[in-house]
Amino acid sequence: MAKMRAAVCPEPGRIIMDEVERPEPGPGEVLVRVCATGLCGSDLDGYHGKHPMIGYPAIMGHECSGTVAAVGPGVSGFTEGDAVVVEPFFVCGVCPACLKGQYNLCVDLLIIGHQIPGSLAEYVKAQARFLHPKPACVPFDEAAIAEPLAGSLHAVKRAGVSIGDFVVVIGCGTIGSLALQHVLNAGAEALVAEVKPSRADLAWRLGATHTFLRPVAGGPESLKSRVLELTGGVGADVVIEAVGKPETLAETVGLARRGGTIMLIGWSGNPSDAMDMTSVTLNELAVLGTLGFCWDHKTALRLLETGKVDIASLITHRVGIEDTERGLQMMASGDDQVGKIIVWSSPA
Repeated sequence: MAKMRAAVCPEPGRIIMDEVERPEPGPGEVLVRVCATGLCGSDLDGYHGKHPMIGYPAIMGHECSGTVAAVGPGVSGFTEGDAVVVEPFFVCGVCPACLKGQYNLCVDLLIIGHQIPGSLAEYVKAQARFLHPKPACVPFDEAAIAEPLAGSLHAVKRAGVSIGDFVVVIGCGTIGSLALQHVLNAGAEALVAEVKPSRADLAWRLGATHTFLRPVAGGPESLKSRVLELTGGVGADVVIEAVGKPETLAETVGLARRGGTIMLIGWSGNPSDAMDMTSVTLNELAVLGTLGFCWDHKTALRLLETGKVDIASLITHRVGIEDTERGLQMMASGDDQVGKIIVWSSPA
């Protein structure tokens, strides 16, 4: 078997560079030579041993772009050297969810970098149905971020954001900043709440209508007062939670108007989190979850191609694959100057 280099997590808290077997594409599969991978919060959770879908040893990484290295039996439409973006799902195609077109809810869903060896390596295997041509004008590092761009788009679409809505986005990390841009593209007014000044500044640069920088001694009521002030005491049409902390999940209910919608992109990892369910019922709120994306990558790549979203401003660091662990440690540091980190597996 041919070998490849990979950043392997043999156990929580450790990454080593190792020579591992290079995957071979089976029927309906494509082998991709990885150029760029975006480090994600789920990679950090896996590194810390806190992700329920990641076992060890693991090759993580799922936000990726590259070029076609080989195609498996039955694959057409792709040839060696094609520049592509990977949608990191493996699905059965025959369960009720797949047959309804809701493939992100496949009963046998597998995710690259979770149950399937990931893209923090020289090569990664993908299902051909989930391979997308990379727009020529979009560089490989930005194209790798199509995955969270599609995920945030899926969430905003599910929340039903429309022209004239008032939307609160809690958190302006990668997902929050991308969701903000989708909200603005939908014609809505957006308030972004953040604890980090650098991220509040990023929200302004991305076009947020309002920002709310939480005061050191402040709390949920301060944000609630600001939302009520801006909406004439009504509350937000949609609240998007993109942090995943119990306290921010809990405060969403008090920010939404009667009949409003709460979209929970963030998740704490806890089996349960406190939420005012009485208000959810009496105010007839819709509380929605979201899993990845479904038919969203083509739109996400079109938005990138036409300049409707800004990803370049989110990328703050680029490292080689041998520095994967350093990149994860930078993410964990909490440094305000660390945004999206790109790992290069091979030259673009």
